[in-house]
Amino acid sequence: MLNSIGETRAVKDGLHNIILEIPEDVYMSFYGTLSEENAYDILKQYLNYHQDDGIPSDVKIKHNKNTHTVNIYANLHYLGNEKTEPKFYTDDAMGEEA
Repeated sequence: MLNSIGETRAVKDGLHNIILEIPEDVYMSFYGTLSEENAYDILKQYLNYHQDDGIPSDVKIKHNKNTHTVNIYANLHYLGNEKTEPKFYTDDAMGEEA
């Protein structure tokens, strides 16, 4: 699943923003329902997978039925963070379908 995610980032007034875009069929095959808890879980796994030490806040999730995508919006905080130990995955963290 993590390899299916598109990412957009921006910085405004020192605040980092991230948007993750996931095909709805991929999201639904793993989670089935939209929730901010699921969005936070995906975002944490995505950041870890890319060894990004950002700390997410204000996580929101929206389903765009017109484009058949699920979008996760969040702020990322970097100042004052400690370096975290990377976790390594043998393959896509959430299972890649062959």
